[in-house]
Formats: sequence, C-alpha cells, structure tokens
Amino acid sequence: MNDGIGWIARDEIARIGYCITLARGLEPEELVRRLATDLAPLPLGHYTGYDLNTYLEQREVERRRDDSIALRYGAGGDLAFAVADGYWPGEMNTGVLRGVSKDGAHVFRLYYESQNPKLPPPDFSYFHDGHYMCGFDMYMNTWSHEITGSRPDLVSAAVRAAGIPDETRRDMAHAKSLAVVEEQFNLTLPKEQVLHGALPAALINGQTST
Repeated sequence: MNDGIGWIARDEIARIGYCITLARGLEPEELVRRLATDLAPLPLGHYTGYDLNTYLEQREVERRRDDSIALRYGAGGDLAFAVADGYWPGEMNTGVLRGVSKDGAHVFRLYYESQNPKLPPPDFSYFHDGHYMCGFDMYMNTWSHEITGSRPDLVSAAVRAAGIPDETRRDMAHAKSLAVVEEQFNLTLPKEQVLHGALPAALINGQTST
C-alpha cells in the first residue's frame, strides 16, 4: 500500500514539527550512517515515536544537555526513510544532504518547525548525486516564491498549476505542496509505522555521556 505523504500535513509526527529524510538508492541503515556524518550512529533498539521522545527527554534531564538527535528509520516501497526526534530544529540542516546523496542517491528532505514562534514555512528540498536539484517553501504567500536549485523546472510548472504561490491559507499551501512533490517524485512514507509502530532507532547527535 502506498500511503503517499499528504497525511504529514494532517497528523502530528513530533511535537515540534517534523524532519523527514527520504532516499531512493540507499538502504535505511546506510541513510542513517550518512546522516550521522562524522560520528557512527548509536543503535537504541526499537521505539515508537512517543517512547523515543520520552527516552530523549529523560536523557536530556540526566545529562543536563539538550543536544540529542535520534532517528527512527525503515523503508516504504523503494524509499528508505528517517524521521528525526529530539533537539533537531536548526541542527538537521540541508547542507549534509549533499554528502548523503552521493553515489547516485536521490534524497528528499521535508522539514517543518511548526512550534517556532517566527512561523517559518514548511520546506522541501531534493538532492541527487551530491547536487542540490530543487527546493521551495511549502507556504509561499508571505515567504519566498522562488524555487531554488539547479533544476527548478522539476517542480515549477506543477507548483504554479496547483496555485501554491497564491494560496493564502498555510495549511492548504502545505497540503498542496506535499501533493505536488509526492506526484513529481513518487514519494511515500508509511503512516501507521511512523505514527504507531516500533521502528529501529539510533542516536546521531549527543551520543557522548558528558
């Protein structure tokens, strides 16, 4: 069953928003290893989203530091996925995705700091083989209307056809944008697994005990 990604706009994945990386051409374990960059991921076992959040909150209390980032990961169709939890706003930047997408991988980032008081828009970006291909704000009305990257043409016509630049309702622009990138890149994320399932988890930041 292909769940698509439209449900992301309707369901809360993490209390502060979402940071989801999808990859075509990588196994889930390799995706996590590349996202961890210089440090090897620290396996945690299997967690639901709620239990992982509880674990990270307790860990931060014990360590008196709030730098831990963990990923729950798996596969859906031909895509590997990694869903972040913990102290990731501003830390899970897209710059690392150039390296994640090396060796011909197609990597897609969906990012939304929904609890940020500055109300930034949800964001989409696509990298392939070490290059930034395209990306845009998934709420353009009061933010940038520019589609950036070396291949904005991959989504520009579909974005305009969906009326996203003129959509004044944030939630509707978000939903329309997810529908566009789902269609253009055949993206999916398994809803029940992500919302309720116990998935493999690993720390990729804040692994040290001090």
